[in-house]
Amino acid sequence: MPDGVSGGRLGRGMASSIGVAVGRCATWRMAVAASVGVVGCVGGLAWRQARLAGLDLLDSRGWYTPDEAAALLDALDRLDASARAVYATTALTIDMVFPASYGLLFAVLLFWLFRGGAPLYLLPLAVALADALENVTVAVLALSHDGAPSPLAWLAAVFTAVKTALFVATLAVICVGAMRWIRERTRHPR
Repeated sequence: MPDGVSGGRLGRGMASSIGVAVGRCATWRMAVAASVGVVGCVGGLAWRQARLAGLDLLDSRGWYTPDEAAALLDALDRLDASARAVYATTALTIDMVFPASYGLLFAVLLFWLFRGGAPLYLLPLAVALADALENVTVAVLALSHDGAPSPLAWLAAVFTAVKTALFVATLAVICVGAMRWIRERTRHPR
């Protein structure tokens, strides 16, 4: 096969291209902008949580079944006529900006913390992708809910579980990188 076509070489090439893009974004200005995006989204998601009466929304759970998803959507219908639309709209707006913001922020942090090491900056990008896919499927579930459990909820639950696991892994890797950075700075102060 020509260079870059086999699975391994193609994957390394894509990771390298993503690494170049993350490297270009690894500036303090970009980190601050991503942080502002995270804070703004947290505020927007807090508003959504209050607007939806503090219900345990699908994207904040680790796992759920189609019956549990239908029960939540029924509860939104009982709350008021526009509650499902609010959930779907915010899933496709605020909750799409959120993974883009934290994904970029965490990727930049990992790029800085593990320079020259494994491309760990890919981990938060995978979290952000799983979160975005979750948001789309949750929005479709909310907009198409007819009172019956939908098999699409299984797919949404898989995206939620993957997002949750990868988010925890990302935070753990950031903590390890930060501890390593602190240890290096205290052993070899500049």
